[in-house]
Amino acid sequence: MLQLASLIAVIAAWQVISGPIINSYYLSTPRAVFSQIVLWITSGALWPHLVSTLVTTLVGFAIAAAVAIPLALWISSHPFVDRVLSPMIYAAYSMPKIVLAPALILWLGIGHLPAVTLSAVTAFFLVFFNFYLGLKQVPSIYADTAALLDASGLDTALKFRLPAASAHLATGISQGLIYAFHGALVGEMTASDTGMGYLILFAGSKMDSTGVMAGLMIVGTLALLLTRFLNFAFRTVVQPGAEGHV
Repeated sequence: MLQLASLIAVIAAWQVISGPIINSYYLSTPRAVFSQIVLWITSGALWPHLVSTLVTTLVGFAIAAAVAIPLALWISSHPFVDRVLSPMIYAAYSMPKIVLAPALILWLGIGHLPAVTLSAVTAFFLVFFNFYLGLKQVPSIYADTAALLDASGLDTALKFRLPAASAHLATGISQGLIYAFHGALVGEMTASDTGMGYLILFAGSKMDSTGVMAGLMIVGTLALLLTRFLNFAFRTVVQPGAEGHV
């Protein structure tokens, strides 16, 4: 109830401010924004952009997780490789991913592929580093037990080290999915011709504050739904702070 009351208060304040205090040309009214959203939904104009953003996010995240999880397992189990590659990995992690957009346009052109790539790159480091740091903190008893049982390297990674770092992996997955969404929007704004990012950018290019605000509200709702879904999924599947047991 408090959350609903807070939302209503924000919308009411927005309605009061737009027009009398701030020109509605720059800050559209809630009524106009909601009308624009309804128009997009009923006309069918919203769905191709919405589906494009969701597909870009999920595909980018799937690629990121498929590369990051085995790579973290492999690097963390080879100290020499870890020492050699860690400076390059940290440098790539520290670099703002948006600066890759011009290079992706040069290499991949304009379209869906650069947005998927930027989504995957953005999510990759969140999944990789959370899982990698979790693997570095796995107690040595896991590796010792695996050696006593004469487990293969693959069995040690999948049946001992991965479950022991599952809480960190869950954190990486939850953060990675949200940042895959961020990367998808940035990619759509810079190199794509479809998606919610493109829709917002297109409205801004026409100085259409109603379209911009409508797009932002839809994006905010999507982000909230993704966050709620992740919270529900990890409450159901992974207990917070849980570790695997040998």
